[in-house]
Amino acid sequence: MAKNPVYILPGTMCNHRMFEAQIIALQNAGYTPHVIPFTEQTSIAKMAELTKTIALKPAPFIGFSMGGIVALALLKSNPELIQSLCLISSNSLADKLERPAIRQKQIEQAHVTGVESVLKHDFLPHYFHQPNIKHSELALKMANELGFNAFSAQLNALATREDTLNVIKQTNKKLLFVGGERDVLCPSTIQKTMHNACPNSDLILLGNCGHFVPLERSNTLNALLLDWLESIK
Repeated sequence: MAKNPVYILPGTMCNHRMFEAQIIALQNAGYTPHVIPFTEQTSIAKMAELTKTIALKPAPFIGFSMGGIVALALLKSNPELIQSLCLISSNSLADKLERPAIRQKQIEQAHVTGVESVLKHDFLPHYFHQPNIKHSELALKMANELGFNAFSAQLNALATREDTLNVIKQTNKKLLFVGGERDVLCPSTIQKTMHNACPNSDLILLGNCGHFVPLERSNTLNALLLDWLESIK
């Protein structure tokens, strides 16, 4: 069994590359980070089931964006596995009524023109507060590595997700919410709503930062995560 495991649940079309800075920081501090690979699971529940097969004992969890949604599903079904939870740029909402149809069109378009084309047009403009070629190239690289099947599966999972604000209200776990003040996908209003609903939580909003906190504010996030992990020992 790995020493001091920490489980990282990635966002839509993200893999381990997203968290390279966090992985190094965690390893240097004596933790063993594991990034859960979401590749073909077509529902949030199936993603939570996969996570359960990998995380075999209680540990801290870090959920980014879609990964935070999965973490809340796991918190509902198997709270005993979650020692503490950090949600980064995430939300507890069900999909908006108009979104499933939009997601289906994106899947159909990606089947015709490729995932990279759809990502460039529909996703990348909302990821970062400040345009960054290196960060954009990384996002496209991850999407190409995961491919169309993962894209289709993940968008279907997001379209059918449940509202989990009650899970946040009812938990006695320590939660940390981290968001970017300039995040247009999971804005600060959502972060504040989750924080206010959770009796045992902290909220940190980072200035000059959009949705991709692990890239835009990697050093700050690393320090926050290490402080959080130290606080729950």
